[in-house]
Amino acid sequence: MRGNITRRGQNSWRIKFDIGRDPITNKRRSRFVTVKGTKRNAETELARLISEQTSGASIDPSKITMSDFLKRWQDDHVAINVSAKTGERYQQLIRNQIVPHIGTIQLQKLRPHHLTHLYGTLGKTGLAALTIGHAHRLLHTALGHAGTWGLAQGNVAALVKPPKAHDREITILTDEQCSKLLNRIKGRTLYPILMLA
Repeated sequence: MRGNITRRGQNSWRIKFDIGRDPITNKRRSRFVTVKGTKRNAETELARLISEQTSGASIDPSKITMSDFLKRWQDDHVAINVSAKTGERYQQLIRNQIVPHIGTIQLQKLRPHHLTHLYGTLGKTGLAALTIGHAHRLLHTALGHAGTWGLAQGNVAALVKPPKAHDREITILTDEQCSKLLNRIKGRTLYPILMLA
């Protein structure tokens, strides 16, 4: 089993290592992983990944489902690279909107029509286009990492557009409506704030 390390930036390294031959084409396959830190960190990670691959503990990219991949993405990337609040929002989107619809599909078999169907289904349930857009951006980011990690050939989400979120026109109160509102809340704590506004 072979591998190499290439500098990607100031504190970033790309690891490339063999993951065996494709059972159908017999071509050699490689996996790519990006590591932040020192070259020593990258060397340690390369040794770990090669050991994991040799022992059979690594995930077979051809078998991993979207549910399994997103769980691994949350554990390996989200948990250490985004804020707790963002991570919690990602978890909600994955658990409530994404996994129930495409969680059983194998990552390598995910196609643009699956995402188009997902967005359409979510729209029919009454989910706002803005929230569907958040789910799309999450998938775009996660599937980008799938490519970097050698688990997928490309980013399927880059080929699909989520429904467009329409801006709502704000209704402005008339002078008469403002007067009625102020009269109704006179003497309450909100009165000075609204009066100033």
